[in-house]
Amino acid sequence: MLDLPEPIVRTLREIVAPLVEADGGVLYVVRKASGVRLHLAGACAGCPGYRITSTEVIEPALRAAGVKGDIDVTAGWTVPEGALRVNAA
Repeated sequence: MLDLPEPIVRTLREIVAPLVEADGGVLYVVRKASGVRLHLAGACAGCPGYRITSTEVIEPALRAAGVKGDIDVTAGWTVPEGALRVNAA
């Protein structure tokens, strides 16, 4: 399903997705050549606080899981084509 190393998938499912879902958001992974690109939808789409969540929670968690490249987090109502939803474990 997700073409990412297991520690990263586990972090997304066990840490990031539950936090996003708790606020009414939906987490998606969008394919990227290097690093990880995430998209936040649902309640996160209109929330200006998604940038703080990105830099203070999501990025450190993914770095700890082993992401070496860029981590891009976007938010909006329109989900990018080819994005895969990540559900909490």
